[in-house]
Amino acid sequence: MRATNLLGDEYTYAAGARTIARWLAGDASAADTLDAVIGTGWFMPGMAIAGAPIYFFSDDPPLWLLRLFPLLLNLGLFALVCAITWREWGRTHAAALAICPGLVVGWYVAAAGWWPEVPAGLLTMLALVCCWKIGMRVIGERPVGWRVLLLFELALVAALYFRGPVLVLAAGLHAILIVLLLSRRPVLPRRLLQMAAGIALFAVLLLPWSIAISAKFDKAVPTTTNVPLVLANSFAGPEKSCFGACEPGPDIWPAWYFSQDVAAETGENMLDVQARMLDHALADLTASEYLASVRENFGRFLFDPMQRLRAYQDRMYAVPEDWREPLIGLVSAVTLIVYVPFLLALLLANFLPFRRSDNLRMQSILLKAATACAFIQPFVHKSSARYWTGFAPLMAWAAALLMSAWLQRRAGKTASTMPGWIDWAQRGYGVAFFACGVLIAVGLPA
Repeated sequence: MRATNLLGDEYTYAAGARTIARWLAGDASAADTLDAVIGTGWFMPGMAIAGAPIYFFSDDPPLWLLRLFPLLLNLGLFALVCAITWREWGRTHAAALAICPGLVVGWYVAAAGWWPEVPAGLLTMLALVCCWKIGMRVIGERPVGWRVLLLFELALVAALYFRGPVLVLAAGLHAILIVLLLSRRPVLPRRLLQMAAGIALFAVLLLPWSIAISAKFDKAVPTTTNVPLVLANSFAGPEKSCFGACEPGPDIWPAWYFSQDVAAETGENMLDVQARMLDHALADLTASEYLASVRENFGRFLFDPMQRLRAYQDRMYAVPEDWREPLIGLVSAVTLIVYVPFLLALLLANFLPFRRSDNLRMQSILLKAATACAFIQPFVHKSSARYWTGFAPLMAWAAALLMSAWLQRRAGKTASTMPGWIDWAQRGYGVAFFACGVLIAVGLPA
């Protein structure tokens, strides 16, 4: 094997891509390929599918190509999102995206890696633009075109194939559109049937993966299997995750092997064993301990964007050792110059209501929904800095939304055709967002 710095999750995704390429070349059976891609059930297959072409011509491509391929893939998606954003929302939003993540050096570090957060974030942003367009047509009582509905569902399910947690956002966006449809009078059955067709398409496209992974584990699994082990490891630690202490090992692997052994001994389903392990691990967890863990998770999730680059320090084979630490320091500083103000814009936009026009109202509702779904991560997972790249487009969107509201301040409010509860929902969400932030920062007494 050539020298490579693909380890951990990156190696898993690359190995899955190699297996798919071998199957397409006729060197592996479909059953073996599916079993290998599903593996432990922890990862969605999107990154392996997208990376398969790199292995068509070589089973052992050079490291530079392993880095260049995902970078080009992500840059292509980025260009597409910028173009559609410019067409639908104008120069302010496109310029914001060009700055963040366009000028965030740390984003390119992730974009050159086998990390699904970057393509999932871009595809999610594309789906959100389409969702906005559908929502505006609904409240304007104009017909919703099949093309935009199809693009919305395809972008959403593609993002889901990269990142399982997108399922929560998909449910939320469909719920928002259905509520908007039901709020119009009269309710048009044709539009409800059209939305039902979109949801059915989403479900049909997800179904092959859900069926395959459910068949392997003999239990219904919509996306991935790792939630119980991740929750136990994140909020109880390995010392409690295996009905007691787990054997030493990386991440949740010891708990997975333990559940496999228990299932073999008892005849239980391995996922049922993992559910019992979770119940046992969290049995004594207090609210204050949970919030303390969430606070630590948010610290890594939001405020350490270059942690991923530091993890590569020992594997920067093309960089002299004496240059590695200064290079990381320089990239970190340049990244933070753009990252910090755009992060503040995202937090502020989630607190403020936007009421000057229905355009801004719709954008605000969708931005808040997307942020809430993205920020679920620290509540259920020992989060790291890799995840900010997934919501980087939301930071640009928030900055553009704030700028648009400021530019429209002299025009005054326009007459709204949206339900009155939309503004109350924005205010309520803002208060809840602020209160949640204070609670996490301050915590509860032990």
